[in-house]
Amino acid sequence: MSISFSALRGVTLGAAIALSVGFTAPAFAAGAADTTVVATIDGEKITRAELEALKQQMAAQYPQLGQVPLDAVYKGLLDRAIDQRLMEKEARKAKMQNDADVKAQLKDVESELIRRAWLSKTVEKRVTDDKVKAAYDQMIKSTPDEEEVRARHILVETEDKAKELIGKLTGGAKFEDIAKTESKDPGAANGGDLGFFRKGDMVPEFSEAAFGMKAGELSKAPVKTQFGWHIIKVEERRKMQPPKLEDVAAQLRGEVAQAEAAAVIKDLRDKAKVETFNPDGTKPAK
Repeated sequence: MSISFSALRGVTLGAAIALSVGFTAPAFAAGAADTTVVATIDGEKITRAELEALKQQMAAQYPQLGQVPLDAVYKGLLDRAIDQRLMEKEARKAKMQNDADVKAQLKDVESELIRRAWLSKTVEKRVTDDKVKAAYDQMIKSTPDEEEVRARHILVETEDKAKELIGKLTGGAKFEDIAKTESKDPGAANGGDLGFFRKGDMVPEFSEAAFGMKAGELSKAPVKTQFGWHIIKVEERRKMQPPKLEDVAAQLRGEVAQAEAAAVIKDLRDKAKVETFNPDGTKPAK
């Protein structure tokens, strides 16, 4: 990850405000804050919780920040937090909190936070376990009834080598052992096991061969693909297994929340008398 924190030190008030409101769902019910002191400025403490909050704010502008732990960007965040605190102290000495432009922008921030907090809490009440379960049932219903195959393979560079290995396998050699010693595939260490896959998950030549075989069957001839020559052994065949509810609950809850947010806003519009005008302020032609 490459982020230049030094480039952020001259951030404007407008950018700071944008960072402060640039989130999708504020954590109004966050857990206990980490009060570990990471720096002091003239006796005033900066805590680890403040760095975490700063990291979340900056992730709106630098999304990759949200994917890394705080310790990975600790120094840059700490420098940024110190700079911010120093600037704030000087700004307050200069009575910038009383500046008309600052007050106007703070009012905008307050409005944004109030809107998002209200929507977040309203939607949270509407996202129930029953709705998540209904979304899960619909997902299962709409999932194609596909077959899956679990197979192993050995990948070599030439057809002659593949034929040689097929001869050893038909002669009683163990597939996993040959895969570990002869296959050039990265998965050779686990005996060439590819796990379960659907027909569309593999290149066409490989899939056609694998899905044309029975469980326990070894390919009688090498299979050519763009990667080389394959020897395939099908271990199992089954209908595709749907994911468990607990494995997709978080994703489904997010989808339900989006749908509920849209419904909430639609309901507000339906109840209100909204009249829109043309860009020049004139009424639209009927």
